[in-house]
Amino acid sequence: MRNQAVLKMTASVFYVMCLGAFDQPSFGQSSQPQRVETIARKLASQEFNGRAFKTEGGRKAAEFIAAQFREIGLKPAAGRSDFFQPIAGGGQNVVCVIEGRDAARKNESVVIGAHYDSFGGAFAGAVDNAAGVAAMIEIARAMAKNPPQRSLLFIAFDGEEQRQAGAKFYVEHPVVPLEKTVAAVKLEGFGGGMSERLYETLYVMGAEFSPQLREAVSKYKRDEAHLALVGGDAMRWPGGEHYQFALKQTPTLVVTNGVHYTHHSKSDTPNRINYAALEKHVATLAKVITEIANTPGKIERTAEPSYDADEAMEWHRLLTALRENVLKTPANDAGQAQIDDVLLELKRHQNRPAQNPKAREAVILRAANICFYIANPNGVEYDSLYHRARNHEQNGEREQAIAAYQKLLKFIEEEYRRDDQTVSEIRARLSKLIRTG
Repeated sequence: MRNQAVLKMTASVFYVMCLGAFDQPSFGQSSQPQRVETIARKLASQEFNGRAFKTEGGRKAAEFIAAQFREIGLKPAAGRSDFFQPIAGGGQNVVCVIEGRDAARKNESVVIGAHYDSFGGAFAGAVDNAAGVAAMIEIARAMAKNPPQRSLLFIAFDGEEQRQAGAKFYVEHPVVPLEKTVAAVKLEGFGGGMSERLYETLYVMGAEFSPQLREAVSKYKRDEAHLALVGGDAMRWPGGEHYQFALKQTPTLVVTNGVHYTHHSKSDTPNRINYAALEKHVATLAKVITEIANTPGKIERTAEPSYDADEAMEWHRLLTALRENVLKTPANDAGQAQIDDVLLELKRHQNRPAQNPKAREAVILRAANICFYIANPNGVEYDSLYHRARNHEQNGEREQAIAAYQKLLKFIEEEYRRDDQTVSEIRARLSKLIRTG
């Protein structure tokens, strides 16, 4: 109960704290842009009109991605004539393969995936996830020069912003049988840092369920990029495509540079991306994926997690950085005190994994929630508006509920996009309240 109360207070306090915390200049354009920058800027340009699912802009983006794979010299998967996997009902995944060099193991594959869709129009989705796709393409370019033992299947997923439509379709209609898919690595949200903090850090989730994946990532913790192994139970921001593979018992990693404060908004533009850090992400991830693809024997997925000994201090490092985003005003003293309390608790778990569920809730999850509230004020505002509307509705306060749902829909339309099904459900609730008047 105490922890729940703390988190509820944190949600309201930190939203206020964050309102003015991100008035920072956007990251400038390089005078000599590298390939990864050129691709990210192209995908987030007006040419593809926001790459919404089942749109002409999305189709053109898929063709552009296929052209990049073709230029690298990659091939469609065996038995396919092109790079496109049409999704039932519309949209398309883009799939290509780098064949493994070991004759005995090339029939096994590691999937590397990143979604390329966004919300259309002015919602260009640069950090989420044009930069992730650009990183994936450049990883493919680097690895094509010296393939690992197992094959690599690169997939640009469509429809992630619409409840993982492309990933759901793929796992039900895999190009490579899932029993031959030894691991999946999903890339989401790159180049923006954790709301413009710790640009070079990548947060890696899922390794706690596979000793082989954990070992592969751990070898490169302090490479060009800084790899932080954190529990998936504590992360609220990456999209859900990885769940589709995990549900099929495929060992899965999610890799993200963190949530950016422009998440799902019109402000998620290419100038927000730190391209120098993005190049380091590509270099390190190419090494990690090579390590995974060359892992001898079976890559296991365990039922119980085994968390990294450095996790608490990774959250300490992140929370210390995000603390600088909090306005130093008397009104925020209570929030600052909470941060100080959590930092102290994290320090007590230094060099040892937080394995106990109660310890994770009280220390790790509490730290993660505070980080999320500081880093993503739009997400906090959405949660606040949604729960306010639902509370009015459940309490029979019809007029207040109507006003709250209308405010929520306006916020979604202008500031913070959500998937079409969620928006339809909110509109249906509002229509029902209006009809019953």
